[in-house]
Amino acid sequence: MSKIYEKYRDLITNPFDIKYKNIEIKEIISYPPAGNDVVECLCKIGKDARNVFIKIERSKVCDFATEIKNLNYLKNNSYYSKIPNIYESGIYNNKQYIVLSKIEGERLSDILIKNDNLRKELYKYGQELAIIHRIPISNQKIAKQRAINSYPNKTMYTTLSKENNIKEYIKFLEDNDFKKELTTFIHGDFHYANVLWLNNDINGVIDWEYSGIGLREQDIAWACTLRPGQKFMDTMEDIQTFLKGYSEKEKFDIEKLRWCLINSYCHFYLMNENNEDYKNKLLILLRNCMEEKI
Repeated sequence: MSKIYEKYRDLITNPFDIKYKNIEIKEIISYPPAGNDVVECLCKIGKDARNVFIKIERSKVCDFATEIKNLNYLKNNSYYSKIPNIYESGIYNNKQYIVLSKIEGERLSDILIKNDNLRKELYKYGQELAIIHRIPISNQKIAKQRAINSYPNKTMYTTLSKENNIKEYIKFLEDNDFKKELTTFIHGDFHYANVLWLNNDINGVIDWEYSGIGLREQDIAWACTLRPGQKFMDTMEDIQTFLKGYSEKEKFDIEKLRWCLINSYCHFYLMNENNEDYKNKLLILLRNCMEEKI
């Protein structure tokens, strides 16, 4: 059963105001946390009542066009099936919106509440990303690149000069930067909140706005990066379990992955300057990465 999320902020656009072509909203059920405004609704579609997710542009980097294009690419070519169907999309008050079918499932953070050992899940989690990385890249565009794909610099973070704890790691990134060869179909936002589990298996993968041709090691690092409040991927053992699952189906470059992980940890460290507990956990992970424990 999917988790119900209470409303945690005001929506920029009222979903009931949109003049839909194919659906009629009956009620809003849940407000999943996301960069854009996302609501789960009970809707009438033809003669049927179904639960759907409506995503409405809020984030400045919103890119529903890429998500729609690549969901159709995956579906029409039968490359990957664990994706939502698109009921409709459009623009209302200069804001993009998209209506997607609901995929049942829980996040790993919810499963952890009931199961204190995620070893099997983390192994399958790694396998699933490797399956996505096998998708052909024909007629695909370069995936949208985040600032986090480049190492931190003072123009990006005003606090950088004060953060002596990570200066050695940023120096490592500068000294060991490499040419990013973009040769793999990536999800681009493959982390635990976008992977839905049902009956001990992955039932769906959502949010494909950052998908396209990219660097596989960056995609792996994004999946393995510890987020604030997350209670897994906080040890090298968890990361190694994920990588074992991935390695069963695909190969990766360990040195490129090390660079991408250290880079990701540094960015998240700087983005969470007031969260000392989280920053201390990242420092341990950074040290382990430098000591080649992955």
